[in-house]
Amino acid sequence: MGVKKWLFVEDEKPVESVIASVEKAFGIEYPEDYKKCVMKYNGGFPHPNIFNFKDGRQGVFNDLISFTDKDLKIEMFYEQFSNPVLKGIVPFARDPFGNYLCFDFQENYSSPKIVFLNHEEEGEVALSIICDTFSDLIKELYSLEDIK
Repeated sequence: MGVKKWLFVEDEKPVESVIASVEKAFGIEYPEDYKKCVMKYNGGFPHPNIFNFKDGRQGVFNDLISFTDKDLKIEMFYEQFSNPVLKGIVPFARDPFGNYLCFDFQENYSSPKIVFLNHEEEGEVALSIICDTFSDLIKELYSLEDIK
């Protein structure tokens, strides 16, 4: 289990100053494991890509949100996530259905949990806990073939 390879990684990699400017905009500091990953695999799709929520349900990690893509990059999410209800929730990846995997800085600024934001819940913020750290998420990804 765990990521074996990254597919469709963007050629342009974010430099530390680009990441720092996004951190400043969101008012957070990304965990080091995430920064190292995104500097290598910007916009990439992990393989395998299935994860379990704390409650046992399954989800799909589609791709890392890019720091450099001109059409869809992480800064574009600032306005959506600057809503007071979402303060401290910072997206870093998507599932295939338009939902977000996010860092949750609300309770612990230095070690944010990984949560899933379901955008289909009407009128409310629907967060589900996935795991404790970004490294845990990457190590726990699996494919359906892994469980046969």
